[in-house]
Amino acid sequence: MSGPALVIELAEPVPPGSIQKLRDLLVRSSSHFEEKRVGEYDLNIHAESLGIADTGGIDGRRPVMVSLMGPGIGDEAVFEAEYADEVDQEPLIGFIPTHAVDVIAFCNRPVDHA
Repeated sequence: MSGPALVIELAEPVPPGSIQKLRDLLVRSSSHFEEKRVGEYDLNIHAESLGIADTGGIDGRRPVMVSLMGPGIGDEAVFEAEYADEVDQEPLIGFIPTHAVDVIAFCNRPVDHA
């Protein structure tokens, strides 16, 4: 069963230094880390490393995918397809998204929503 997904809209490309900081954080916080490409990571995150103390009595290692997408950083076609049918977002969020970060949990327990 799929779990929760979060899309973080971005108003500009992510600088390489920020991508490296994200990568470093994910490596430190994970029991498993696989970099599929720069900005796309499959991992098992330690819930406790994110400040989640109540794991509901289940293993705190949770499968997650983090994917940065948009022009120049991979998954460009997916990004364009996701936004092709969107209404004009600028009045809603104050900018037109140029990039996005998807965070997808692959489990559906309360800890995964936290």
